[in-house]
Amino acid sequence: MLSIPHLVVIFLIALIVLGPEKLPQVARVLGKAMADFRRITTDFRIQIEDEMREMERHTRLQQTSTAEASPYRPTDPELLGAVPAMPAPATPAEVPPPPAAFTSGAPEQAPPAPAGSGTSTPATVPEKPADGDSQRA
Repeated sequence: MLSIPHLVVIFLIALIVLGPEKLPQVARVLGKAMADFRRITTDFRIQIEDEMREMERHTRLQQTSTAEASPYRPTDPELLGAVPAMPAPATPAEVPPPPAAFTSGAPEQAPPAPAGSGTSTPATVPEKPADGDSQRA
């Protein structure tokens, strides 16, 4: 950037070289050239930005069209790692055994019956509902 002393020196040299009669005309022509240059560069910048926006819009449309063409669209719970709910079997005989990964190896033990109740049957623990299921009554 030019400082004030530099500009003064340039102005004095231009005044000596061009003279007092031609200096205003040259300044006017130089000012018009600078205004035209700014206008052209602004138009060029706007045109480039419009083209970039159009390319981004076209890319987004392509991405959405390929996403809609996909036969499998996971739901939010699936994306978060939840296993999709399986339909409940009609009879207890159709219930498959739990996978080995989910069993601890030791059989579940029922809590002992209170002393003096006289019952020898183990107490049953109510089954917890799955995340998306409603409470059973």
